[in-house]
Amino acid sequence: MVKLTQEFVDAALELADNGQSKINERERELFGLSSPRLKALLNNLCSLKGTNYLELGVYRGATLISAVYGNPGCKAVGIDNYKYDEREPKRWAAEGDIWHNMKSQLEANLERYSDPNLPVDLNNVSIIQNSFEDVDWSTQPKFNVVFFDITPTSEQHYDAFFEKVLPSLSSESVVVFSNYSNQKHAKELDAALIKHADKVEIQWRKQRVSGGLSDATQYYSGIAIVGLKKSIVKVVSKTAKTDA
Repeated sequence: MVKLTQEFVDAALELADNGQSKINERERELFGLSSPRLKALLNNLCSLKGTNYLELGVYRGATLISAVYGNPGCKAVGIDNYKYDEREPKRWAAEGDIWHNMKSQLEANLERYSDPNLPVDLNNVSIIQNSFEDVDWSTQPKFNVVFFDITPTSEQHYDAFFEKVLPSLSSESVVVFSNYSNQKHAKELDAALIKHADKVEIQWRKQRVSGGLSDATQYYSGIAIVGLKKSIVKVVSKTAKTDA
């Protein structure tokens, strides 16, 4: 699997800071809880052939579509349970139900790219309707780019990511965590990275934050970009000894 170096990520981020990527105005204007710069960053990160992209919290597909746009060598898996939409007055769907309009809008947005002349290969895009904690990760490929965009998020969600999703990442991966402009979530993420240090090593990290919690001119809710390397657990065999 392709390796994303720190130098590559730095270049992808610098381009995104200047609004540069393969996406067009159509993708920039796709409705979602995101921003053009965030979409540009994900598009740049997924530009290497052989990238496996995972998005947790797909919402209506704006960032997922932007990630794969013009990147035919990228395969993407998006996961959402369609139960929470902060644009809805009640936010949470009724117990046992989902926001059907949220799901249908995602499907409609993807369908807009069914034309084979458009630079999105829907054969490389899979959507899983589930909470990410309940996915059978043993059936998934190894991912090397992840966008963690769970809203609302919590300490428990970060723990679930490192306990359940981390084994499905490649040995080295790049994870973009949203909501980093929120001090509470930033502290929870930082605490989780320390808590799970036995599982993963932080090779480097970048961040983009703003004064507001939803700044559409920057990286929306703020991001932490983390280069992760999974720890190798050495199994030492013990030979039983008996006294002569």
